[in-house]
Amino acid sequence: MMQIDFQKENLHVSELAANQAASLLVEGDVIVPDIKPDVKEVLLTEATAVVTNHSFAEGKLSFSGVTAVKILYIPEGDSDGAKSIDAKFEFKDVIELAKEDMADVNVKAQVEHAEFSLINSRKLNMKVVVAVSAKCYRRKEVVLLSDAAKDCPLKVRTRALSSYQVIADTSRELVVSETLEIPAAKPDADEIIKLSAKAFRGECKIMSGKMILKGALVVHTLYQSLDPEDGIHTMEHELPFGEMVEVEGLDDACLCNVSYEIKDVYYVLKDDLNGDPRVISLDVVLRADILASKIQDAQCIEDCYSVSGRAEVARDKMQLDELLCEGISHLSLKEILTVPEGVPAASAVYSLDCKPKVQELLVADEKLIIRGKLTTFVLYGSAEGEAPLYSLMGEFNFEHSVPAEGADETAFCECGVTDQNISFTLNAASEIELRCVLEFYTRAVRKQEIEHITGCELMEDESGQTESRGLVIYFAQKGDTLWDVAKHYRIDQDTIMQLNQMDNGQILAGQKILIPGR
Repeated sequence: MMQIDFQKENLHVSELAANQAASLLVEGDVIVPDIKPDVKEVLLTEATAVVTNHSFAEGKLSFSGVTAVKILYIPEGDSDGAKSIDAKFEFKDVIELAKEDMADVNVKAQVEHAEFSLINSRKLNMKVVVAVSAKCYRRKEVVLLSDAAKDCPLKVRTRALSSYQVIADTSRELVVSETLEIPAAKPDADEIIKLSAKAFRGECKIMSGKMILKGALVVHTLYQSLDPEDGIHTMEHELPFGEMVEVEGLDDACLCNVSYEIKDVYYVLKDDLNGDPRVISLDVVLRADILASKIQDAQCIEDCYSVSGRAEVARDKMQLDELLCEGISHLSLKEILTVPEGVPAASAVYSLDCKPKVQELLVADEKLIIRGKLTTFVLYGSAEGEAPLYSLMGEFNFEHSVPAEGADETAFCECGVTDQNISFTLNAASEIELRCVLEFYTRAVRKQEIEHITGCELMEDESGQTESRGLVIYFAQKGDTLWDVAKHYRIDQDTIMQLNQMDNGQILAGQKILIPGR
């Protein structure tokens, strides 16, 4: 008996061990502060949710977070402006997962639905449905036999492997601090009615174990002028940001997707050097979600045989992830928002927010079919109405497809969507023409089962010598390969090719093949 030595190669494997979701109802009362007037009519309610902490132990994922609510309303009395209220509600829960160690756990939250009921002029009840998703990864290292050692008596057949692995699915926190100035052409501010911030990703630079996150923060501010006759005004600021973060395992071979969500916004209206209220001190806390992956190429022995003895081969099977598609795509939408009958027509648009949501992700004809809904919220002024502001909501369905060669119902698919490049036009019919570009990040992965050789021992023939035979004529059967024939007769493939004057190793069913004697 002879133990065979092999060349070896290490393959790093990551596996999505759990992908689970939970839905929570976050409920609470919002009390109008004493310094604010009573509520006459609610114009707009907005809610965002973010996971602030999570821990994993004994198969249980515990998490907690905050739901932030903003309410915009028309006050009772003679006030010409609008008022806003901010409130926060905490949530926490536990998700049951597999009772094993997880290398990485990433938890995200998203508002599914929000509604309010006005209890009285100083109290509102908010109900927010928060969807929480958790992805957990298991990591391991597999030792592959990649080739036979030098002077080994075995004939080996190898195959190339491509293993897709997630290097990191994690998040980092960034803080953007800036001072915003009201443009010279606009009046002084008396009160900030609504300040919204949105982060857009820029080009990220990857280094060994580090990443430079770049992007732009677009801040839209709606404020009440100090002089009531000047009414309500808006302004927009674009703030670039960049910060280096450490992410273990990153290198320049990684593919990375980064998305941002606003975790918290703090702002204070201040006086400028002349003592006029024209400066906003702003701090925005961002959560950067980072998905980094790469493809590792490797080689393994999938079959072997000996020409001088009987080979006892040990085999095993493993599952590797194969990347079918990953990338960014876009869809342009153009829609019309019409003011309902009986409501004053729009003469000026002050604010327009869009919230896209993926509702269905299907695989058909090797494509990812993405269906969803774009919800828009508009604040506008009207020359015909008495109120300083009016609100309008619209919902539009969208569908988008992405090529995914090889994808079927067994593939793991995911899709994220954000809105980009929002613009609008108020036409002569007081309709709001909305233009919006949706950006999709899609990924499809499937499992591939690989059988490979894990060891081999060479056994001598019981007679102590190799069995002799004369020239053999073999007629190839359907599905035969030259490797199969050579292995069956325990002879080198090159010897068969030379004897049969073959230019390549291709054989056809019924082909006559001469097998040399020995």
